[in-house]
Amino acid sequence: MIENVTSSSTFKRAENKTRVLRRFLKKFLNDWSFELASMIAFNLMIALLPIAIILFGILGLILNDRPQIQQDLKDNVIQLFPSDNTTQVAIKQVCLY
Repeated sequence: MIENVTSSSTFKRAENKTRVLRRFLKKFLNDWSFELASMIAFNLMIALLPIAIILFGILGLILNDRPQIQQDLKDNVIQLFPSDNTTQVAIKQVCLY
């Protein structure tokens, strides 16, 4: 049965038309593309963590003596999250400290 399908002219035409795509996918998967993409994403996140800490530290130093701007910033951050009551309550509790 399988020999009949693979020897049919329709199958051979489809095989010829998809040859380039199959070769590309085979090379793509054999070149560890997904692994490399995940490594790049992980390293990017690891690199951004110290930058974020530095930026938050500088922001804390700048806003240390400006309570009104601090409150405005907290309100804006709270508004960024969904209006689900439990989420906003949790964010408000975190922002109190």
